[in-house]
Amino acid sequence: MQTGIERAVMQMMNGNEAVARGAYEAGVKIASGFPGTPSTEVMDYTHHKYPDIYCEWSTNEKVAVEVAIGASFAGYRSMAIMKTVGLHVAADALGGAAGSQVNGGLVLVVGDDVGRIAGDDYNDCRHYGNMFNIPVLEPGDSQEAKDLMIKAFEISEEYSTPVILKITSVICKTNSRVIIDEDFTYNVKFRDKYPVSFSKVIMTTIMTKAKGSDNPKLTKCFCDFPAQMKRLAQDSNDFAINKLELNDKKIGIITAGTPYYYVKEVLPEASVLKLGLVHPLPEKQIKELAEHVEKLYVIEDGHDVMEKNIKDLGVSVIGKELFPKFPEMIRFTPDIIEEKLVPDAPKRTPQEGVPFRLPVACAGCSHTFISRVLKKNKIKAAADVTCGLIGCFPHMESYSLQKCMGSSIALAHGYNKAKDDGNRFVAMIGDGGFWATGINGLMNLVFNDSQSTVIVVDNSCLAMTGGQNVASSEFGFNYKPENKLDIAKVCEAIGVKDIVTVDAYEFEELESSILNAVNAKTNSVVIVKKPCVTKFKLPKDTPYFIDQDACTKCRKCIGVGCLAIESKGQNGSTEIVINQDICVGCGLCSTACKFDAIKN
Repeated sequence: MQTGIERAVMQMMNGNEAVARGAYEAGVKIASGFPGTPSTEVMDYTHHKYPDIYCEWSTNEKVAVEVAIGASFAGYRSMAIMKTVGLHVAADALGGAAGSQVNGGLVLVVGDDVGRIAGDDYNDCRHYGNMFNIPVLEPGDSQEAKDLMIKAFEISEEYSTPVILKITSVICKTNSRVIIDEDFTYNVKFRDKYPVSFSKVIMTTIMTKAKGSDNPKLTKCFCDFPAQMKRLAQDSNDFAINKLELNDKKIGIITAGTPYYYVKEVLPEASVLKLGLVHPLPEKQIKELAEHVEKLYVIEDGHDVMEKNIKDLGVSVIGKELFPKFPEMIRFTPDIIEEKLVPDAPKRTPQEGVPFRLPVACAGCSHTFISRVLKKNKIKAAADVTCGLIGCFPHMESYSLQKCMGSSIALAHGYNKAKDDGNRFVAMIGDGGFWATGINGLMNLVFNDSQSTVIVVDNSCLAMTGGQNVASSEFGFNYKPENKLDIAKVCEAIGVKDIVTVDAYEFEELESSILNAVNAKTNSVVIVKKPCVTKFKLPKDTPYFIDQDACTKCRKCIGVGCLAIESKGQNGSTEIVINQDICVGCGLCSTACKFDAIKN
């Protein structure tokens, strides 16, 4: 870690900003990644505040990790940034890197949405530490986010392993104090130790001690990763980032991340082992704490990963039987700990009356036009992980199938091949999902002679994650006009037979284009173009309004799913109105009204 700070100052930073600062101080040269809440801003801060670091939004998370691996092999420290769901995509690349020789430090910054505060799933990236036998670090505040980022690179190089830095939504979005050196000078770190680096197939083969496996041509590729992790586990007992506080002998707590601060608030006298390195575990410290206290508890956000690993050490610990996991409890708060371990404490009253609200598309979003066409014409379709997945919710009901990012094309192909009843099942995908992994599904669709229709929403950015660039954008960290890819040309090169491009706001043309494609006797792609209304701040047209005398309150316009359409109660009656401040004048709502009550 950075030591000997000469001119230390305190700044308020959120966790994402602190991770970026840690990468800068660690001498990182390459940052790759794929946007995903809550960790997207790590890349944004890195790019804007530390221009000496090369940054790129890669086409998907697997590619991002492979870019970082390549930079690492070249001898330079590199990081790949993603959310936990994205780590599932990158798992193949991470598995190849785990157990192999590492030159420059290789760190994956992974955002876990513990508590489902801002994301879409209740995952836990620590499982990959167990699965691939690699270290996982977990900070508890912004200062630790910076410090553990630096420590992660040191561990990566010392023990020849990729490292995961787990950050959570609470860490990412919460500001806390960080001490930095204003006189710090950026210095790219270089380490060229291994001439080759291969996946651990060779390593595990050598470990079987088969005849001839001691050949020097093989042994030069060997990385004894089990021994490295065993050494790391031993050394971790002396790491400052694992802090053992022996106090009261009645209660002992093993914890990590933000729950540490909740524990200190509720149980200030308890004995606590605060872990910065959550895998592998410091066995000596854990057993020392266990011998010191009458009862030992583990308090961890996410799944019961530490609890299982502690029990594997032969240590009795109380965890999920007292603190149940999802869906009974989604994340720790001080009152949850207090309720279980300080039963005499005054009860905290949770806020009541918070209304349930489903997500709604931005006014003028091109996805609502597509949802309207599909629903109006009773076309069954698969949605992708884009803003369009809002069409899956009950207030719209435009889609009947939706899974992971980039999957809708292969989902539709599989459905059509299986069903084969003449009713075409359509795929809708955004440009981000198309370039991420959807293009593979399209190639598969063409090669396997599938008469399926794909609707590609070309809004020129990754809209749902904040408007980051995609391969067909006209902007980006490394944008050059001559390198911009064209969705239609790529579809043509792949072999798509029927390709049409249409403006989302030209509703009649959009509808006829989709119907023609669905009825075509070949594979087809409809590219729906309209820049994201939020990212590119499109100019507004004359707003629409509802003639209350003509309105029958049939609520068909509500089903369009536009944010500008509101239902208001007044004097015991309900009025459907269009918010004039939000309406962009796209006119989609008027296509749903049979009574000509919606006008402009």
